[in-house]
Amino acid sequence: MSTEPASLPALPARTPSRRADGKARVRAALLAAARTLFARQGVADTTVDDIARVAQVSRATAFNYFPSKQALLGALVHEMEARFLHIMDTQLEQPATAAQRIAALFSWTAAKVEETPELSRVLIGASETTFGAAPDSGVRTARTHRAFVRILAAGRRAGNVRADLAPEVLAEIVGGTYGGILHAWRVARRYPLRRRLDAAALALAELIAANTPVTRRRRGER
Repeated sequence: MSTEPASLPALPARTPSRRADGKARVRAALLAAARTLFARQGVADTTVDDIARVAQVSRATAFNYFPSKQALLGALVHEMEARFLHIMDTQLEQPATAAQRIAALFSWTAAKVEETPELSRVLIGASETTFGAAPDSGVRTARTHRAFVRILAAGRRAGNVRADLAPEVLAEIVGGTYGGILHAWRVARRYPLRRRLDAAALALAELIAANTPVTRRRRGER
């Protein structure tokens, strides 16, 4: 007689209800309309009525999903930040040094910004503003910082990140550089974003490397 536990019948996969699917479609349509209008005419000159018209829903429906234009803007900012964190986590799945992962992240950022520069300016500006004012700003800052720490800590374990500075300190330097370049691009129309990000990635690679001149000098002092 077999002592193996009997296999349980597979449960049918849950599929979203028609109502839930419809809600998701309406929400996606409103966000897509907001993206288009914010990029085309800015946040100040866009009304919820405009967004509802482009999304082909009633004004009441739009307000039912998003009670204000700022709520729509906030949803787009959170979407942008979530995509950024996902890309950072995806980098850890690829065999690479910390410097290569940071360079890939910077290159991805330049490409995404170049796809929709006007919308990117709106969302980056909103992200900068809400980081200091939104109730969850501390959580969002910590989440981004931890993502950089994970990349640098993995690099240290692999031996390609310097050991004389904590990953948390290096993450602040890398994150501060990244945020500073994006801010400079947002406020200056002719700012060479891709060139600056590429140059920063090279400089940061030298800074975080396990064999930098500084770390070699410190070893010699011991």
